[in-house]
Amino acid sequence: MNDTPKGYAGATLRVDLSNGRIERVPLDADDCRRFMGGRGMDAKTLFDECPASLGADDADNRLCLSTGALTGLLGPTTGRVNVASLSPLTGIYGNSNAGTNWGPELKYAGYDRIVATGRASSPVYLYINNDTVELRDAAPIAGKGIFDTTQWLLDTCGEDFKVACAGPAAERGVRFGSVIFDLWDAAGRAGLGSVMAGKNLKAVAVRGTRGLEVARPERYMEVARDGWQAILDDPGFRSQEHSALGTAVVLSWGNAIGILPTRNFRESWFEGADKIGGEAFRDLYSVREAPIPGGRACMSCPNRCKRFGEITSGKYAGTRGNIEYEGIAAFGSKCGVDDLAAVFHAFMLANDYGVDCISCGNLIATFMELNEEGRLPEEIKGELDLRFGDADAMVEAVHRIATRKGRLGELGAEGAGLAVQKIDPGAADFTTCIKGMDTIAADPRVSKGFGFAYAVASRGSDHLRAHPVFEMINLPPAVGEALFGDGDAVKLTAYGGKVQMVRWHEDLGAVTDSLGSCRFMHASYYAQHPVPELLEEQGLRKGPVHSIKYHDWFSAATGIDLDYEGLIAAGARVVAVERAINLRRGVRRKDDTLPERFFRDPVPKGPAKGEVYDRTRFEEMLDEYYETRGWEPEEGLFRAEKLREMDLEDVRAALEADGLVV
Repeated sequence: MNDTPKGYAGATLRVDLSNGRIERVPLDADDCRRFMGGRGMDAKTLFDECPASLGADDADNRLCLSTGALTGLLGPTTGRVNVASLSPLTGIYGNSNAGTNWGPELKYAGYDRIVATGRASSPVYLYINNDTVELRDAAPIAGKGIFDTTQWLLDTCGEDFKVACAGPAAERGVRFGSVIFDLWDAAGRAGLGSVMAGKNLKAVAVRGTRGLEVARPERYMEVARDGWQAILDDPGFRSQEHSALGTAVVLSWGNAIGILPTRNFRESWFEGADKIGGEAFRDLYSVREAPIPGGRACMSCPNRCKRFGEITSGKYAGTRGNIEYEGIAAFGSKCGVDDLAAVFHAFMLANDYGVDCISCGNLIATFMELNEEGRLPEEIKGELDLRFGDADAMVEAVHRIATRKGRLGELGAEGAGLAVQKIDPGAADFTTCIKGMDTIAADPRVSKGFGFAYAVASRGSDHLRAHPVFEMINLPPAVGEALFGDGDAVKLTAYGGKVQMVRWHEDLGAVTDSLGSCRFMHASYYAQHPVPELLEEQGLRKGPVHSIKYHDWFSAATGIDLDYEGLIAAGARVVAVERAINLRRGVRRKDDTLPERFFRDPVPKGPAKGEVYDRTRFEEMLDEYYETRGWEPEEGLFRAEKLREMDLEDVRAALEADGLVV
């Protein structure tokens, strides 16, 4: 008898690519209670099944593609999917999350998760059509780009199928390959497409026609309606910034407040920002032929943050697809390039090759700075003279890296951190890598909460472990005082309250990634807190207060009773398991830090001129963070009693055997 709670499809597909064995395994009810789904279950799988001796490139490394407890259900933004493995880019825990229609389709086929291990002897794809699950020959699409691969699978399997695939860059061994869903939607970070390609698994095509049940339908509808209304009432949504410009809206206001990384983080303000921002893209390239005019939405989402466009003339004519903030900044301001056509084209090249746009753009920007500082070897410089502002060289570099062409391509395929170590170990400070992962498009010298979040993030430099946006959206200090005990928490350049803010956002972020919901639902952050009332007092919000209370949502869907405190405890449990994976791989306090340049070099100009991260304050914050997590301060190891308190006795026992608890 399957005792899986409602809301879930009820099964994991276990696929051994080495021998072709496929097994349907019921979900464990206790895992549903403790880890919810998605990111949480994936972390526990990696902890249980990937010993310290296992490397990312080993055939026994696990590749998990997992939905959340709420994925595919009626409710706002329920289209997320999590991908996780040991990362070939960083060597530690790796995961990435994408908004898709693929995730719901997997649940409608009857499966919550896919866990793949082994390595096929030749390229294959996994075909799923409800009960029909089989590995099929992928020779016709081996080495093909994302766009051609996806179209071939739709032609072969049927136009109603949803497709996840790896690109040719990952097949060639580039370490930061993405998993791309349905042409445009990338699980880009940590090189998980490279794991997929390394297993000779080119793609997963899925079609499902089954339904899902919730435990308490009437209550579920009440909670879902309240969630929809919370989004519709949210000031950011009502301003239509995302719907009009997508995430590219961040570029102009990020530049205005001085957080936009420019020329490999030398600066935090770009003089050409107005030429590459969301407004310029809307006016030049946005098209009405998209599924929704000008933009695309994930499953069950009103936000439409994915802007769709096409270049119809010039040397990049025919370029079409989604564009988002991180890709614009990566190939634009970070490289000093203000040619939007070139930036858009580079972004779509990265998508078709199947590489992470953030890592790719950061890598090119790093090489540009090394070149201008005279530290790039002549053999590379002779192949391509990379300089800030050179749009043609930036585009050509994408091709060379993705195809591993020449010395530039061979080194670039390693990612910025490993490439610079091979070029010049003394030049490591020119990268912005933390734990091997490149930093995203917000300058940590200015945005102190984001900077601290980068340092402690489990997958390496990352804003989405926490996503502490409160410091960027001009909330009144009363909100910071109410939520985190310090009004400075919501001030961009202040240090006070940031540890509590990052910790809370980390825990809630782990919840949303495990439930299968989107981080952009800022209204959801108001659950169980007096923020709406405070905003009303400040004249920033009027009318009835609606919010997305995730604990009610989860309980109504699954029948597992959970209150707010239990919800946050579940998020903290996921964060703890990810830390446990990394402790086995040598991560310690010394790794929870920022690159030296952010402590040493003040922002030279722009709205945030003079800002730098104070090292003493950072170390004090790290002490406080470890204390709030229940980790000892010297190395960041767990205290045994804390793991018991968190209902992680099995993790405690395993780590104690490894000598990693105190």
